[in-house]
This record gives sequence, C-alpha cells and structure tokens, in this order.
Amino acid sequence: MEGYGNKTMDNKIRDLGFMGGKSKSLYARDGHLGITLIKYPSDQSGLRDAVKLAEYFEKNNHGRKSWARVQPLTLGKDDEKNPSLVKVDERTGEKKRIFYGYLATVADLDKVDFETRKKVTIESLKEYKAFK
Repeated sequence: MEGYGNKTMDNKIRDLGFMGGKSKSLYARDGHLGITLIKYPSDQSGLRDAVKLAEYFEKNNHGRKSWARVQPLTLGKDDEKNPSLVKVDERTGEKKRIFYGYLATVADLDKVDFETRKKVTIESLKEYKAFK
C-alpha cells in the first residue's frame, strides 16, 4: 500500500483531534516504508500529547499489541483487500485505511532514520506516569 505524505498524515491526525504533532514519513531505497512518525516538542506537553495519541490507538485496539498481531498477517497479501488494514464503508463502498499507532521505545530506534535518531529524546514513561 502506498504511504501517505507528511501533510496528509498531519491532517489525518488533526482530524482525530490531536494537535501539536508533526508528521515525518519514513523512506528506504524502495520508497515509503508505511511508517510515519508523529513528532512532538521535547517537553512535558509534547510527551503528554504523544501519550494521549498512543492511548487513543490502544483504546481502539490499534496499538502496539494489535499491530504485532496484524503485521504477520499482512505480509504478501493484497493490502487493499485486507480487513486489518482497510475498512469498507457498507453504504458507499468507500475504502478507508485503518491506522495503528503506539509510543515508540528505545527498541524502535532501528526503524527510524539517522537524523531522527540524532534528535530523539528518550524519557521514562514510568517516571512520567508517576508524576502525572
């Protein structure tokens, strides 16, 4: 499935009601990886917004665990017909992508580009939740 660009993803995230994040699509030699980072300011409000977005996906069963279950099922299948990736509106027949999202961890750093790795700030989610 072809990936969305930064502006399109910014609009999609905004349509979900989340402001303040900036999208960055990830690419490799073969093109878009199907991964988009949502970057937030490196302060407490940015971390709070990132956590809220991750919690939104988790509540809708589209978080890290759901993605881990779906990912092996998506390999080699026609993405446009995969019900884990595309929802079809029964009334109009319009296809809408299903998004998955989660708060990245240190283990996810190998998925991002060098520039992002250089600029990333790693915070303890446990400490954040303790002071919340």
